Amino acid sequence: MALLSIRNLHKQYGSTTAIPSLDLDLQKGEVIVLLGPSGCGKSTLLRCINGLEEHQGGSIVMDGVGEFGKDVSWQQARQKVGMVFQSYELFAHMNVIDNILLGPLKAQNRSRAEVEAQADKLLARVGLLDRKTAYPRELSGGQKQRIAIVRTLCMNPEVILLDEITAALDPEMVREVLDVVLELAKEGMSMLIVTHEMGFARKVADRIVFLDAGKIIEENTPEGFFSDPKSERAKQFLAGMDY
Repeated sequence: MALLSIRNLHKQYGSTTAIPSLDLDLQKGEVIVLLGPSGCGKSTLLRCINGLEEHQGGSIVMDGVGEFGKDVSWQQARQKVGMVFQSYELFAHMNVIDNILLGPLKAQNRSRAEVEAQADKLLARVGLLDRKTAYPRELSGGQKQRIAIVRTLCMNPEVILLDEITAALDPEMVREVLDVVLELAKEGMSMLIVTHEMGFARKVADRIVFLDAGKIIEENTPEGFFSDPKSERAKQFLAGMDY
């Protein structure tokens, strides 16, 4: 069985259908990159998986855990499926280490000593241990995003969702964040990634899933998708990236 199995997912905003009916499996250790035009349902899909958006039909099931929102609460589900956002979502009044420790201490009732030891290792790994007591206002965008990734990793999730995590960054800062994600991929972290960074998508993905109007139009290997896409819609999308 897939690590994460999505079946007949349906998402409605009033009279507008964002996702009509979507099936998708994520295998353990797999990296899926979701591509498609703006407004095609990529971010909505991630937010439904994490329970930040309520879906109106279908199921999201994790192997060995059960159906999210039914067998397990969304609070429990979010401990299994972490999410990193475009806008960092760091608390401005808390320093780096307190931002990182908040979830594990409050939601998982772990000891501060244990979580802080884990956080220190992760901060050292992303080159930010010396910024442990800094406040978000004292950090660059790239540093904030690396802190957000560490915060998610400290919850020990089985899957990480990454939603346009470089969209708010200056071009020079993009690489330092994407390098962290590439390392996670090499280590076997299961990830669903929404990005407009085509070079990064090609490098990090095991599978490209191309969406339009809330539907999966094409699934392909990175090489196959970028070199010889199967669908006309994907060909149009990629042609629009050439300028």
